[in-house]
Amino acid sequence: MMHRAPGTAAYMKEYSAYLFDMDNTLVDSSRGYERAFRAAFKEYGIPYDPMRYGEYIRSPLEATFSKHVGNAPCKYRDFYSIFANTYERTHLDSLSLFPDASRCIAELSAAGKKLGIVSNSETRYITAILSKLGVFGLFDSLVGYDRVSSPKPDPEPVALGMRELGSAPSETIMVGDSANDITAGNSAGTDTMLVVRDGVAVSGCMPTRLTADLTCLLEP
Repeated sequence: MMHRAPGTAAYMKEYSAYLFDMDNTLVDSSRGYERAFRAAFKEYGIPYDPMRYGEYIRSPLEATFSKHVGNAPCKYRDFYSIFANTYERTHLDSLSLFPDASRCIAELSAAGKKLGIVSNSETRYITAILSKLGVFGLFDSLVGYDRVSSPKPDPEPVALGMRELGSAPSETIMVGDSANDITAGNSAGTDTMLVVRDGVAVSGCMPTRLTADLTCLLEP
């Protein structure tokens, strides 16, 4: 069956397999990341602007550091350590599923759809986060950066997710909030959906669909 996605003129295709990015797509991890940014920025005198959170989270951490401090590998290692340790200490207590994501994955799973995660986070973190949120059992494939030789935007993680779900590109959609997600899905031959959480669509990619609400993936 088909249904009309909110805010679009075309009908949504039904898929047998759905691959999702995790952070800022299914999981609201902004509070944990914001604490980590603030802690690391403060140590090096970098001003933290909450209005630029979207820019910080989408940019490589090393690039953000170099922009403010310069090329200083030893200092960056300390900066990264502060960021990573702060996040690891606090993030599990500050995570939540976006309401539309919670409904979406629950109903897709109940309908017998195959679900997977394709993330540039480490697989053990993906497992810990999904377990903490009580949805670990809904996913049949978890692909972190440590399971592939080339992470997103390379298509390798998406291809691995499809193999583990037993799905073909024509029956799979890759859903994420970044150009890396869309590029990886497009290169792997899947349809793609860009999720816009902060009202600003990222540039440099060509998704099949654009949405602010994942429930558009559900049947009516």
